[in-house]
Amino acid sequence: MRLLSPKLISLYAGRCPLPSLRRPRGFTPRAAAVEEAAAQKPGGGKKKKEQELDHIPLLLEDLANPDKVVIAQTAPAVRVSIGEEVGMEPGSIATGQLVAALKELGFDYVYDTLVGADLTIMEEGFELMGRLKGKLEGKADSAPLPMFTSCCPGWINFVETCAPEFIPHVSSCKSPHMMIGALLKNYYSRQLGKEPKDVVVTSIMPCVRKQGEADRIFYHTEGGVRDVDHVVNTRQLGELVRTKGIDFKALPEKPYDEFMDIGTGAAAIFGTTGGVMEAALRTVYEVVTGEPLGALPLQEVRGLEGVKEATVPIKPNPQGPLHNAQPLEVHVAVAHGLQNAKKVLDEVQAGRKQYEFVEVMACPGGCIGGGGQPRSKDRDILKKRQAALYDVDERATLRRSHENPIVQHLYEAILGEPLSHESHRLLHTHYVEGGPPKFDYMKAKEEAARKEREVETCVDQESAAPHCLLHPELGREEGQVQGQAAGTGAAGEGEREPQVNW
Repeated sequence: MRLLSPKLISLYAGRCPLPSLRRPRGFTPRAAAVEEAAAQKPGGGKKKKEQELDHIPLLLEDLANPDKVVIAQTAPAVRVSIGEEVGMEPGSIATGQLVAALKELGFDYVYDTLVGADLTIMEEGFELMGRLKGKLEGKADSAPLPMFTSCCPGWINFVETCAPEFIPHVSSCKSPHMMIGALLKNYYSRQLGKEPKDVVVTSIMPCVRKQGEADRIFYHTEGGVRDVDHVVNTRQLGELVRTKGIDFKALPEKPYDEFMDIGTGAAAIFGTTGGVMEAALRTVYEVVTGEPLGALPLQEVRGLEGVKEATVPIKPNPQGPLHNAQPLEVHVAVAHGLQNAKKVLDEVQAGRKQYEFVEVMACPGGCIGGGGQPRSKDRDILKKRQAALYDVDERATLRRSHENPIVQHLYEAILGEPLSHESHRLLHTHYVEGGPPKFDYMKAKEEAARKEREVETCVDQESAAPHCLLHPELGREEGQVQGQAAGTGAAGEGEREPQVNW
């Protein structure tokens, strides 16, 4: 695991948005001087933000490339906000038109990120059960409680840069769209007969931090290919639709493409504060007790209060995964907005609150209030978008993540079971104090082009040379190549990749 240097970590400390959580560890005099100089600047001394790469031209280039298969996936919050970009009423559910518009823009396949949300609940729910079991059994090496959610990149950045002592408490699950990206690049690309580098995954998100999340250096498949290539936020998508002259409101509705086209109501409410918590409790309660959670919706974690709390009673079930012969109480909290998250952390750190599970979203209202969402002067805009997502949930035939047949198939065909080795390889991650290095998109693109030129040169010289000096494997004997394919190569004897039958 590659860590940032102490010098860079110290500089990160100056970026912490909540000064009271800055830690003296690694905070050098140089960093203090930088912060002091910034504070003396007019206008509040805010440090200039690094220029981010504009992915829209890169996406348009990929859409125009006939050798690429370009896939879009859409977050739950986008379907209840994209309509505002084209003159529809706030809170309109425009899922079918959203899919149709992406097809008009040239995407080959459009999938639903709700599948990734349901996967997240399976992995995160079983991770929570593992921590609860460790506590009940008194295991000293068990991962600590409370466990915090991990699907919000703003929250993850906050923990890594401002409260790194809480890193062990954060779920190791990737966010839903990153799980989908890993599955598409590692497995679905083969079903298409394509190399992962020729499958372009674009996430349509409500968040301006999702691109930075996708840029984390360890979010890539073997060979250095990114799991998610581009992120387009809701406003950017609205601009693309207008630029291309697409009459969004007049589009006939289209369904998501098969393979990742079914999501549950639990996944839909991921887009609002309290949604991840409620979705997780629906599955965890049923797995632990063997009975469905009776009260749907779970009103205690709904609404737009800054911090919400609830206590969920768990019935005795000695034969269940927790082997609890006595009733249990699971104490949970939900916070949205980083100031509210800080309050929760302060309470936990001071020992005044004892939670087992905490959901945090950095933006007001959760993803429905994300920085990439349409701007609105409507004071009730968050309530309208939230109500729309709850409406999607209530109309859903399936309302619990473990009921999703696509998720069940993914475990049967690829993953095995929650928290398996393959699940950890594809669906989980880790965190770094100060934040990890980021993927350099343009450098990687130039490197890929250079390698392609080298391979072309090798092929041109193949008839004149016994082997290629740049790529020796191109000149090996046929028997050697066949020997690798038979299992004597890098994969190791006896190992084989899971066979997938879609």
